This record gives sequence, C-alpha cells and structure tokens, in this order.
Amino acid sequence: MMLTATPGDGMTEIWDDQYERLAATRPQYHNEDYWRFLVSQVWRIDDRPRRVVDFGCGYGWAGLFLMPMLAPGSDYTGVDRSEPLLERGRALAADRPYEARFIQGEATATGLPDGVFDLAIAHALLMHLPNAQAGLAEMIRVTRDGGLIIAVDASHNAINALIHVHETDEQDHTPLSLFQGMNARLRADTGIDHNLGMKTPVLMHQLGLNDVQARVSDAVRLSFPPLDTPEKERLLNAICDDGLGVAHDEASVARTVAAMVARGAAEDVAAAELRREINNDYRNLGRDYHIVQPGLMTISFGTVSRG
Repeated sequence: MMLTATPGDGMTEIWDDQYERLAATRPQYHNEDYWRFLVSQVWRIDDRPRRVVDFGCGYGWAGLFLMPMLAPGSDYTGVDRSEPLLERGRALAADRPYEARFIQGEATATGLPDGVFDLAIAHALLMHLPNAQAGLAEMIRVTRDGGLIIAVDASHNAINALIHVHETDEQDHTPLSLFQGMNARLRADTGIDHNLGMKTPVLMHQLGLNDVQARVSDAVRLSFPPLDTPEKERLLNAICDDGLGVAHDEASVARTVAAMVARGAAEDVAAAELRREINNDYRNLGRDYHIVQPGLMTISFGTVSRG
C-alpha cells in the first residue's frame, strides 16, 4: 500500500535521516533512456549550457540523474530545508563535471533572485507541500522568460490500484477506498496532496505557464525470485520501503493504526488491513513473491511567459 511514505506526523515532514531510503527508491521511478528522450525530443534542450535549480533537492538525486544529459558548462543549484541531506549532496557532487551548489531554504521562499535559471525542476516535492501552488509559483519566479518548469509527482490512488503481487492477489484485496479516503482526509486537514501528480498540469495552467504538457514515467519494477544478486535484494528492499513493508513490532503497529485513524479510517478497518499486510510479510516472504510495481510519476512541464 501507499499509506504514507512520509516521515513525520503528516503536518511537518522530516527527511533528515532518510538518505538511505531516498537513494534506494528514487531510481525505481524513472528509466534513463526515457528521460534522454524527453530532454532531446520533447523539451528539445539543445547543446547550450543551462542553469538548473532543483527545488526540494534532498541529496541532489535529480542533479545526479539529469545533469549528465545536459551540455557541458551547465550548472546546478539545489534547495532543500534539510541540512543533513544537503551535506550528502555536496559530497556526492564534489567530483562531478559540473558546478553544483546546495542551499538551505524553503521551497516556497528560496531567497533566490528573480528569473536567473533556465530550468527549474521539483521531484516528488509539490505533493508534500501544504501549498503546492506557492511552491510552483516560486519555481516560476526564479526562472527566466522562456525557461522550462518541470514538476514530477505521484498519484498514490493510481499506484495502489496498479501494484500487483501474484502470490497474494494484491489487486483483488487492496482496500482502495480506504486509502482513497485517507488521502482525501490528509489533503483536507493539511493541504498535502498525495494525488497531486495528475492535478499539476492544471496548477501550471492557472499560474500562466505556456504549452503545458504532461507525460507519465515508463518505469515498472519487477521483483521475481530468485533474489540472487545484490541489485535484486536492493530492489525488493526499496519496494518495501515505498509502502509494502510493514513493521511487525507492537509499537510500530500501534503508530501505524493511529496514523490511519487520524486520516479518517475506522480503527477496526485500519487494524484489519495492517494484519493483512503483516501476514503477507513482504520483507521476508517477498523474496519468493512476483511483484510488479509501477513508477507511475506524472512529469508535468510548461514554459514561463512574462510577455
């Protein structure tokens, strides 16, 4: 299930100690060849150097992924509230063949000057903001006229509906209405929208971006037995970290049920779903399961126009 994947209490998200999880899960969502196609054929980013700003950069994954696809001389600026993740980013970017800087700041108020970047990207950020429109507006503010805005976010209701685990008939048993209701309650209570991916093109249009378009990531991750390589082990762990792995200890179960109830689930329904997932035991029995998990990130983009 995609109950949350959100460290914290749902109001204040804390990612300082989440580097390992982020590093494991981010590669699940995208295939490099598809992004190279987007860069060259859809966005038509030519061979001129580009100034890139990455909102909610964390440890700079988007820079590590995207910058090698851009022209030599391009530079990268990452902005995030988490200093521990920024420190990771500085270390990882130290030997890269492009200039990189990492700045601590809020996505809705970066302090960066107006209109200085050619490309602004936010990966899995807007869906975690209480005011996604404010974050998107800040991306537009710091991007030059004619520059490109790219926002990549999920729609958890869709991902929940598409995850397939052959041995547990997950598509037959996942209580979709339960998770749909909890996501709706989270948005109503906090403004945080874990189904923002398919809504982002509308926000872009409302904020005046030109030529707004959207694509869906093509990545689908398969975890099939035997898990006989380190990469297969990492993939299963990442799939579990992204929602299928449920802690079994009493304290963790109590916290998860409480979080589900806070999002509008009935306590008995929440407890029953958690028992089902514990019985499926994806972290252990999953080594023998056939798991098909879609990346299914919506990649929305548009061009800044101040004329």
